[in-house]
Amino acid sequence: IILTLILAMLLFTLSGCNGNKISTSADDKNGEIQSYSLELAMDSPEDTVTYLFGKKFAELVYKKSNGRINITVYSNGQLGGDREICESVQNGDIAFVVQNTAPQVNFVPELAVFDLPNIFPNTEVARKVLDGPFFDIIAKKYEENNIKLLAYADQGFRVMTTNKKIEKIEDFKGQKIRTMENPYHIEYWQSLGANPTPMAFAEVYLGLQQGTIDAQENPYEVIVANKFYEQQKYVINTNHLLHLISLITNVQFFNGLSEEDQKIILDAAEEAKVWAREQADLRVENRINTILKNGVEVFDLNDELRKEIVEKSKTVYEKIRNIIGDELVDIILKSVEEVQ
Repeated sequence: IILTLILAMLLFTLSGCNGNKISTSADDKNGEIQSYSLELAMDSPEDTVTYLFGKKFAELVYKKSNGRINITVYSNGQLGGDREICESVQNGDIAFVVQNTAPQVNFVPELAVFDLPNIFPNTEVARKVLDGPFFDIIAKKYEENNIKLLAYADQGFRVMTTNKKIEKIEDFKGQKIRTMENPYHIEYWQSLGANPTPMAFAEVYLGLQQGTIDAQENPYEVIVANKFYEQQKYVINTNHLLHLISLITNVQFFNGLSEEDQKIILDAAEEAKVWAREQADLRVENRINTILKNGVEVFDLNDELRKEIVEKSKTVYEKIRNIIGDELVDIILKSVEEVQ
C-alpha cells in the first residue's frame, strides 16, 4: 500500500511539475500560449513589508498576464527557512523568493557589501544607489551563482533598542546586544565596545525580559511586531544598516520564459518595489508613534557621536574588503558619493 501511494505521488508530481514546480498548459492549438502555476516563498510573517512586497508582485503578475501566470505566496517559512528557500530558488525548486540579503551572503558572498555599516545616510540616497548602475553590477554577482535579482525594496534602517541612554561612545561599552549570527554585524558592535550576543530570534523577548541581553537591533517594524518596546526604555536611531528586501528567481527558469512573460515579471517587480517602499515609509512612521505612546524615548545620534562610530567601525570595512576585494566596496562608496 505504501509503495503504491509513493508511486502515485511520484507520477502526480512528474505530471504537474517540470523542475521549477511549474505546471503549464497550452491555450491554443499550437501550444504557443502557456499558463503557469508558481510558488513564491518567504520566511517572514504576513504583517511585514516583506510579505506585502511579495503579495503585490504576485497580484501584478496575475493582472498583467491576464491570469495566465498565477503565483501562490507562502509566508512564515512554510517552504523552509531563509537558508533553505534561497538554496531552493538557486536549484530551481522554487520560482520566486522574497527575503533580506543577510542570509544570501552564504550563496552570493559579494552581498557582504551591504553589511558595510553606516554606508547610506538615508533611505533616499540608498534607493537611488540601488536603482542606478550599481544594481546591474550586483545583479551579475547573483547570476554567477544561478540566481536572478529582480528588485530591491527595503524595510527602513535597523536601529538599536536599549535600557541605557546612548549619548557618547563610552555608553556602548559592555552592553550585551543581540545580533544576527553574521560575522560583520558582530565585528561592528565589538568595534563600538559593545558585547554582541548572537541569539535565536524567538528568544530575544525573553532575553530582554530576563536580562540575558541588554539590547537588540532591528527595523522599527520588527520592534513593534514583537513588542520589544515593552522591555526597553530607549530606541537609538543608529541606522547602521539598511534592511534590504530582495525579490529573486532562478536564472534558467527566467531565461526559459518568452520575452513577453519576462517583461511581465520585470515590470511587476519594478511596480511592486516602488509600492513596497512607500508602504515601508508609512509603516515606519506608524511604528514610531506606537513606541512613543508606550513611553519609550526615541533618540537620534548627535553628529559628533556618529562621526566617532563611523571611525571606529572602519575595521568592518577592512574585514569585508579582505573577503570580497576592493572593487565592489569602492564602487558602492563612489555611487553613494555621486548620489549625495
